[in-house]
Amino acid sequence: MNERPKKNGPIASESRGRGPAPVLSYGFRPFFLAAGAYGALSLAFWVGTYAGILTLPGHLAPSLWHGHEMLFGFAAAVISGFLLTAVSAWTGSPPVSGGHLGGLVALWLMGRVAFWLTDIVNPLTVAALDLVYLPVLIVFVIRRLLAADQRRNLIFPVLLGLLFAANLLYHWEAVGWGADTARVGLRLSIYVFALLIAAIGGRIVPSFTANALKKRGDEADVRSIPVVEKLVMVSMVAAAAADIVEPGGMIAGGLAVVAAVLLMLRMRYWRALKTLGEPILWILHLGHAWLAVAFACSAVAGLTGLFPQGAALHAFTSGAIGTTVIGMMTRVALGHTGRALKASPLTVVAYLLVTGAALLRVAAAAMFPLHAEIWILASGGLWSLAFSLYVVIYWPVLTGPRIEQSTP
Repeated sequence: MNERPKKNGPIASESRGRGPAPVLSYGFRPFFLAAGAYGALSLAFWVGTYAGILTLPGHLAPSLWHGHEMLFGFAAAVISGFLLTAVSAWTGSPPVSGGHLGGLVALWLMGRVAFWLTDIVNPLTVAALDLVYLPVLIVFVIRRLLAADQRRNLIFPVLLGLLFAANLLYHWEAVGWGADTARVGLRLSIYVFALLIAAIGGRIVPSFTANALKKRGDEADVRSIPVVEKLVMVSMVAAAAADIVEPGGMIAGGLAVVAAVLLMLRMRYWRALKTLGEPILWILHLGHAWLAVAFACSAVAGLTGLFPQGAALHAFTSGAIGTTVIGMMTRVALGHTGRALKASPLTVVAYLLVTGAALLRVAAAAMFPLHAEIWILASGGLWSLAFSLYVVIYWPVLTGPRIEQSTP
């Protein structure tokens, strides 16, 4: 996704003149704010529930409610903001803005409100209010891609379609029409987000790294290997399918080994170690590395039973999704509002808090199950603090006008 467009490019239209309020001028603005706030709030509420202080609404297990809102609430908001912004850059079309963008945000918010009212609202009504958002988003994305003949990027509406199917499975159980489909839906959605991270990361991480290294005079060979790129996606799909059909099975474990090795091999020429002095870059490398760790945990769980499946699932969610999300939300917010691509000290603190939250959550499941409660509470606290910090730091960036920097 282009971060420094030409003056006549789509991002430059954000502007100065007449038009929608800045917060509704581009998809990343309201959705990243909503994601940050909801990520902090819903996790804090989950921590209170886990500690026995609060009670989550709904008749399904609290862990299912928590999983749903972190995936279809928090993570879905982030991918919405990213794709609505990226599609405009890919196709050269004007951004979804103003009333249309406000309507999309309202649909997403409607689903969230419905989930908080599941104790007093009929489950079928909750399902209808929550399920409507993703199909509408898909229509916005696919129409622009087809109009610009961007067939290469049709993988993204396909993945959004799978995300909708996963949400449908969750609600199928919630309304009483099926048994244990909610867990299947959540597991499917985790793998969809893993594929989104792999697909997007494979494009942007080496590109951003090469550009940053060249800027400081380092001509290191940063590249991807085409055959490995294809094998990574195939192996991830195969491992995900096997794990959904037989969670924690030997076949899934074996395929997870292949996926983990290929994901690490993929990063061989990404020069991750050269980015250690640039937090806004290393956080993206770390997010992708968490994918390999997650599949490795899945392999250990399936093949040896030494790790519980919860360790792998949280390596995907707290690890891969959490770190990638905080990295993308900060980078896109800065780049698309005309600011320097440099993480502030407080932003780095947010990165470290999310990373710490992920490490504690995976460790709680994998190595310290007898004392998991304190680790889980600490992890949740760090996560909520990280995204609260994001909202505080980036509120003026996301709600204010784009700034213009002079070109030397």
